Amino acid sequence: MAKPTAAATLQLHINRFRNFFNYLQAYLKKTNPIKMFVTNTVTYINELLNVKKKLKKIEYRINYERYKLKKTELILAQNSEHVFLRGRSLNQTR
Repeated sequence: MAKPTAAATLQLHINRFRNFFNYLQAYLKKTNPIKMFVTNTVTYINELLNVKKKLKKIEYRINYERYKLKKTELILAQNSEHVFLRGRSLNQTR
């Protein structure tokens, strides 16, 4: 078995290097990580800017649910006879 010459070895490494760069180029075209990074960054910044709006909506929803709970408790309390509710009308239906 003959030992490969330096020129043949160098040519082999150059071909492997070219193949690697061809695969790298195809991968970068397919995935485009820079574009993905920019898109994700813009989305993240928009989410950060909209956090206050989302928190406000959640707060409104919680307050509305508390309001409905208090109304339901009041109706239930009015329909049952308690000493502390004697001044209010009984058997109120809604």
